[in-house]
Amino acid sequence: MSVVSLAGMPCEAHDDATRSIESVTCVIVSYRPDVAQLVRLCERILMDGARAIVIDNTEAPGLVSDELPAGCELIALGNNSGIAHARMSVLHKRSLTTRQLSFFFDQDSKIEAGFLRALVEPLKCATPEITSPLYVDDDTNLALPSLRLGRFGLPKAVYGADAIHPYPVDIVISSGTAATREVFGVAGVFDEALFIDSVDSEWCLRCRSKQIPIYVVPSAVMRHRIGSRAIRVGPFTVLQHSPIRCYYQVRNCFHMMRRKHVPFAFALKHMLFGFVQPDDFVVLCRGSRCLPQSLFRRVD
Repeated sequence: MSVVSLAGMPCEAHDDATRSIESVTCVIVSYRPDVAQLVRLCERILMDGARAIVIDNTEAPGLVSDELPAGCELIALGNNSGIAHARMSVLHKRSLTTRQLSFFFDQDSKIEAGFLRALVEPLKCATPEITSPLYVDDDTNLALPSLRLGRFGLPKAVYGADAIHPYPVDIVISSGTAATREVFGVAGVFDEALFIDSVDSEWCLRCRSKQIPIYVVPSAVMRHRIGSRAIRVGPFTVLQHSPIRCYYQVRNCFHMMRRKHVPFAFALKHMLFGFVQPDDFVVLCRGSRCLPQSLFRRVD
């Protein structure tokens, strides 16, 4: 993931900050990245005048400085301690939570010129707020929804491809989002116990419980990949994840059920969807006795 920060800007300088990206620092946390794609992200950040720092979460041997563009700093952690821990180690080391603004990116996300400015402009200084882009799946070219919780906490997909103005939601993908420093002071940082999956959802729900608004800015579009591949099942598109992601999807739902700010119905629905993956349908067709075995292996 990546963090962008308006370094050291005083509150009254907020208007100037939205017009200049020279004081922005981008910290990209990578894990076994596609180097070419990571380089393109770093180059885009550097071209916009921001500083780029890559935190490599890959087990040794990982990235080397020569693989990255000139002017991009590399810090190698040498182990995979989870996405939340990686984000937090970067935040604490660089004291980014004391800065005015932070952005988060995945290593494979794609941004265009003007993206950072589009998300900064709606934010009010000294106010806990989050802005998020409109996501487009890089494989299917379909707009990805954000979520809004309805009755009993059940999530409802919100599509805003035709929207003109920012609109409120409850849960977004954290990649590409911008958060003022007050967000961390009120809601806290990411939950390291979740390791990889549900980190974004838990943090958004914690922000929701603290009355921190999240807005999708439709003028900021970011291409993003969800899952290892997309499978068409009639009118539906099913996103398939790796076995380790499936494990954490189910495991972390049990963790989230213990959080007071997470609606039980939300965690339960996601746990059921975590069990039902495309490979399970194949096993089910071969024999019902094999299905429970594949599910139990996931939650060991």
